[in-house]
Amino acid sequence: MDYIKTKKILISVLALIAFALLITFLISFSNKPEIKEINITNMTDFAFTTSNTSFSESENDISKIPSFDYELIGYRSGINDSSVILKKGSKEYVVYKGEMLEGAYELINVTQDEVIFKNKEKLYKIENLVGKQLWIRF
Repeated sequence: MDYIKTKKILISVLALIAFALLITFLISFSNKPEIKEINITNMTDFAFTTSNTSFSESENDISKIPSFDYELIGYRSGINDSSVILKKGSKEYVVYKGEMLEGAYELINVTQDEVIFKNKEKLYKIENLVGKQLWIRF
């Protein structure tokens, strides 16, 4: 085989490859992605309601109010938004400032030192030990 025939075959193979790549490139322009608009609602617009059926029957009956034995496992303290994460048994609760915990306790205040809940006129304070290291001396 002579040099000129080899050169023509090589150029024609490369031209076919280039043409195929050009066609796939033009096809990719026609396959534009479909952009959909997603409406994400503001997190402050949600209204969480709790069922107060057990408490609405007899509000003065203190025996129906659950005992306040929650463990504080996390908190977020801020000027506008404050919340706590509490644990009772195997259940965990996220409560925001002004919301009710189990329909009985309202979160009043969250600071670095303590968390305050209110049930009617009675205040419940939990000492905030989250993130503080406790050193045990032997």
